[in-house]
Amino acid sequence: MAHRYDCIIVGAGLSGLIAARNLQRAGKNVLVFEAQDYVGGRMLGKHIAPNQYIDLGGQWVGPTQDRFLALLDEYNIPRFPSPLQGKVVLIYNDKRQEFNGFFQGFAEGDRPNVSEEEWQDAMKAWKTFDELSQSLSPQYPEANEENKKLDSQTFAQWIQENTQTDFGRWYFAYMCRAVGFLGPAEPDEVSLLHVLWGNKSASQAEHPEAELIHDGAGQIPSKIVTELNNEIHLNEAVVKITQDDHGVEVTTLKGIYQANFVIVAMPPYLAGKITYHPPLPPIKQQLTQRFPMGTLAKLLISYETPFWRSQGLAGVGMGNTEWIELFADSSDPRSGKGVLATFVMGDRYHRWIKLTKSEQKSVVLSDLAKYLGQQALSPTTFDIQDWPSNQWVGGGYAAFMPPGVWTRFGQSINKPFNRIYWAGTEIAERWAGFFDGAIRTAEAAAEAVLKSAE
Repeated sequence: MAHRYDCIIVGAGLSGLIAARNLQRAGKNVLVFEAQDYVGGRMLGKHIAPNQYIDLGGQWVGPTQDRFLALLDEYNIPRFPSPLQGKVVLIYNDKRQEFNGFFQGFAEGDRPNVSEEEWQDAMKAWKTFDELSQSLSPQYPEANEENKKLDSQTFAQWIQENTQTDFGRWYFAYMCRAVGFLGPAEPDEVSLLHVLWGNKSASQAEHPEAELIHDGAGQIPSKIVTELNNEIHLNEAVVKITQDDHGVEVTTLKGIYQANFVIVAMPPYLAGKITYHPPLPPIKQQLTQRFPMGTLAKLLISYETPFWRSQGLAGVGMGNTEWIELFADSSDPRSGKGVLATFVMGDRYHRWIKLTKSEQKSVVLSDLAKYLGQQALSPTTFDIQDWPSNQWVGGGYAAFMPPGVWTRFGQSINKPFNRIYWAGTEIAERWAGFFDGAIRTAEAAAEAVLKSAE
């Protein structure tokens, strides 16, 4: 007779690993399937030099991300403040300036040297946006009349109606792409309700990028795996899940496996590619068709030293340059090297991905040089993580909802389907799109399986 597991977990990203670990700690026999050849999903690191690691996926943690902070403490992984000493660079309409401030969502410190009209336009609109966001329930958006009205609009429509200057319009479009509200997305792709709820449930005002992790977040998956006694099958994609009153049968390209329950820990659109018998409820199936991943490539660029600091710069820049709108100093002081994290997002990505590899590198470094000077043109390493090209991820940072999706299909976002439970940062009610959200959904799914098994 074939071995029967208490629970099979589909996906070995952070959510899948935490769910497996928690179930095993509770005495359950689990099996994890991962379609890729490594564990961790978007929690992905790379060793590029002695004592130097970079994070090709997520990398930051903030003071209210309780579940992720608890995980770091549990594995004795130290953190350090994100480097922000010095002036921030803004390039807007080819005009470069340095200022002692920051305005990712909310403004801190000095304002940049844009006109009073432009600044007040952006800040007044942000106040309106934030007040509307905070008026939402902290739970998943419900399909009430007010939410349906918000959900019927694109973010681009709201921006057009609530800003009067080009700077104000760029500022909100930048926020939609760079911060992402789970995406990132272009403003005309995403529901106004979605970005409002994203700001409510994962606010920049809570400083989610306050700290970085010594040796990178990418070290964490292997630490969880060493604790697991169960099998993890890499390079084994799940293609079918069949269930009845007695249990679940999981089919991969290599075999068929039996279990009492399944946790699918994948982005919803990927979960929708699995064949289910009986089929998923129509509302869940329809949701998976309408919940796309954001469009973003992450680039990690390292230098012998963080040279920008000698210029009095923080290594942080933003602006409407041709290819990159945001970069941040990600240098681990233990290495002594300089590392910048930057991104090519949205429509910029679609143009950039058509270039040759050498052109992709050249145009990004050219943009960086506009912010930081000629030294930016001579990195020691240049790493690209093209998340949209990865068929088992499909994009980054996470997923977003186009207009109409939350109020028509959102109620199915985390609802179990008999013996199948769901996990993954995309479906988190708090800190969706972040590691903390991934952990929260994993803990909830594992707890639900344990309760159902009683």
